[in-house]
Amino acid sequence: MRLTGTELVGRERNLATLSELLDVTAEGSGACAVVEGPAGIGKSRLLAAVAEEARARAMAVVSARPAELDRIAPLSALLRALRAGDPPVLDEAAVAELARQESSRFWLLDRLGELIEAYATRRPLVISLDDTQWADELTALALRTLVPALSGSPVLWLIARRPAASATPAQNAVDWLLAEGARPVLVEPLSEPDVRRFCRTALAASPDAAVLALAERSGGNPFLLEQLLTTLVAEGRVVVEDDTASVVEGDLPDRLLNAVNRRLRDVTPTARRLLDVASVFVRPFTLHEAAGVAGVPAVQLLAAADEMVRAGVLVDSGSELAFGHDITREAVYQALSGPVRHALHREAAIVLQREGRPAVDIAEHVLRSARKGDQRAVQVLREAAAAIAQKAPDTAADLLLRTLDLLPDEDPQRPRVLADAVRLLASVGRLVQARELGDAALRDGLDAETEAAILLGLAEALKHAGEDSAVVESTARALGRPGVPDARRAHLLAIRAHGLLFVDDMDGADRAGEEAARLGAAAGEDAAVVFGDVARSVVARSRGQLSQAVRLCREAVRRAEAAGGEARSRHPALWLGRALVAADRFTEADAVYEIGEREAEDLGTAWSQPLWHYYRAELRLAAGRLDDAEAEAEAGLSVTERLAARALAVPLLGKAAEVALYRDDLPGAVAHLDRARALLAEGIGAMPEDLDWAAALVHDAGGDGEAALRVLKGHFTALPERMALLVQEPAAAPQMVRLALRGGARHWARAAAGASGLLAERNSGVASLAGAAAHAEGLLNGDRGALRRAVDAYRAGPRPLARASALEDTAQAEKAAGRRSDAVALLEEALEVYERCAAPRDRARVLRALRGLGVRRRSLSQQTPARTGWESLTEAELRVVRLVAEGLTNRATAARLFLSPHTVDTHLRHAFAKLGVSSRVELTRRVLREGA
Repeated sequence: MRLTGTELVGRERNLATLSELLDVTAEGSGACAVVEGPAGIGKSRLLAAVAEEARARAMAVVSARPAELDRIAPLSALLRALRAGDPPVLDEAAVAELARQESSRFWLLDRLGELIEAYATRRPLVISLDDTQWADELTALALRTLVPALSGSPVLWLIARRPAASATPAQNAVDWLLAEGARPVLVEPLSEPDVRRFCRTALAASPDAAVLALAERSGGNPFLLEQLLTTLVAEGRVVVEDDTASVVEGDLPDRLLNAVNRRLRDVTPTARRLLDVASVFVRPFTLHEAAGVAGVPAVQLLAAADEMVRAGVLVDSGSELAFGHDITREAVYQALSGPVRHALHREAAIVLQREGRPAVDIAEHVLRSARKGDQRAVQVLREAAAAIAQKAPDTAADLLLRTLDLLPDEDPQRPRVLADAVRLLASVGRLVQARELGDAALRDGLDAETEAAILLGLAEALKHAGEDSAVVESTARALGRPGVPDARRAHLLAIRAHGLLFVDDMDGADRAGEEAARLGAAAGEDAAVVFGDVARSVVARSRGQLSQAVRLCREAVRRAEAAGGEARSRHPALWLGRALVAADRFTEADAVYEIGEREAEDLGTAWSQPLWHYYRAELRLAAGRLDDAEAEAEAGLSVTERLAARALAVPLLGKAAEVALYRDDLPGAVAHLDRARALLAEGIGAMPEDLDWAAALVHDAGGDGEAALRVLKGHFTALPERMALLVQEPAAAPQMVRLALRGGARHWARAAAGASGLLAERNSGVASLAGAAAHAEGLLNGDRGALRRAVDAYRAGPRPLARASALEDTAQAEKAAGRRSDAVALLEEALEVYERCAAPRDRARVLRALRGLGVRRRSLSQQTPARTGWESLTEAELRVVRLVAEGLTNRATAARLFLSPHTVDTHLRHAFAKLGVSSRVELTRRVLREGA
């Protein structure tokens, strides 16, 4: 890379590092670099030089630069840049499509990532994001999401930022990227030799000691040094004799930042007025807007604008103007007195509002100029908060808090703003602040309806955060107030019903759900009816009443489809699918999940994403598809991290632990349980079945049957009233019998077998429940006939792993009866199941049993499956790899395989790791070499 002028003096090492990353991207892999340093140190020039080299290599480059006011304009700078490429990454159709996704920031980012991925398959892409310290909340989330998601595509992220004293979402996101492996590029002050070289280049002569002494005041900052030298040359203060540059004595700037203002000292008054006005805009502005704030016709500023563009102070981007460097803008802005800044921001808000700009463009000016009681400011801030609440809820909450500061205590708008602020604060995890604000408002003696609205918002957010005890407490307080309208009561009861499910009060949940449905139907609140009915379906399923559970869910689905709106966004299909799985209707459940998840994407209901993955993981595990179950659980956990939906991580971790056991990965299973227990210790709620069964299996696998029994004690004693575990995991019943008999607790074994029998009786025709009941009975009584019936029943059902377990127990009974050939046949059938499901732990156990019967055939002693290389890829991973190698994006692959893009991403990451590749290009080469 050729150095020109002073721009890149002392930056050769930084350039070499970034050039290496261009090499990586050109070869097909993704990369990320974080360029750090103070203002003026040369970060922007470094990014520009890398962009120039990238273009020379025929790479596409998009450059974004958030401004300070962009913190309340979600994703605006990045989207503008992606639209401005040649050709643009986002064409008009893509922009329109993203606009339809605005109701959910997570779906929006997923789709944006897919569009970038598709573009990068045609041409390597460099995305340069300067001044990231000003980036908004949604851009910060985009960095956390898109950088890792696109790591296998030829996309290079160049992220520049200044050091910051306080944490912001953007700073936290960049810190996270560095922790995850982004390349740090520290742009340090110029060394003494570099300063000398800089001065030599800028002055076209060797600097003498006086020039160098003055240059030291720059602290090695190239921009400030350039401003100083430019000012001295412009004032005729530099004299060159015999190729040596000297400085003439006189008044010199005592601070380098003053050198910026000193440079502007001799501009015309009109130009200075233009700069003063421009400094409050921060982001690019039109001359018409500047004239409006200055209170003069735009034509009066034409000459001043030309003067400042020629001087390099402002830059012309076509229809707008902007400062050439942010330090120049800051110097001008800091030179303004407080009252002048306040007045200019106020005028800017008025002008932008008159120009029809959206509230988010006006809000920052309002924040810097509004006074208490300013109704115009209140309106702007409320509109801005509403506009960004879905995409940047944290920032929207801050806007509403500032709105509350502006509202007098007696203002009638105050209760509504309070309710919205409490809801948003709680939804982004600022629970302490939400509670404090809510409690303060409630102490003020609000009317019943307003108080109920605040408590409902808090309860919904607490439910999202998994704080179910607090949900029950909050809804009880609201429902205890007389005068709460029935419509509001219906919603409070519905959310209360779901909270009660997770504090183990099934009877209370059933009553609350029924009352919510009754009041909701009378008041026309379909969403409350739907949510109440699905809570009741969970209770029915827990009691083993599967037909009723399916019926309630189907009614909820029908009502939601007819009503639309909020009712449809409750996604009763989630609970319908789970009830169908319990009834062995796997194919129907799979279709319900597929249709429901696509509907969730259309509606932008991000909260449901982890649940689709969890229920799919549960279905895949029940069907013996361990690879897919593992991928769904991992994908769900990844989504919970993005959503900060920690409550949903507990059941996902439990399911991941079960899969790990089948994979013969006891340490991995223990690690999953430890993570889940840590969440529970923090107050996150979970249903007992979400974790206890996995914990018992892990204890048993570790040889501690007593600990397994202790974990399951509550489940034994709750039978037969609560049978949720046996519904969710039919094969749990025989395993509980086995554990209880081994631990000398025959009364518990009888309870488990009796409950399993009752469950099968209530749900005749469900093969897995009939098989589990016979299996439990056979183990309890040593009844070989019952075990044979269990095998036959399981063969008619869709749960292969449960069948294999019954086959093993039946084989042991046949062996004890002296029927060796029957035992061998049963064990060979079990072995076939475990091999097909890739369950090495169980397979090894069956092989030992066969050896005990004298069976030592070669086909039964296969080597341990490969952990790396082409042979280690699972069928699910191979399906994904083949389609990706054909050039399909994650979304297209997901659509072809009827999976979610998150699941495809999980399979792809596994394949990358096993094959030792880091890009789609390398993957495609490997596929071609293997002749897949």
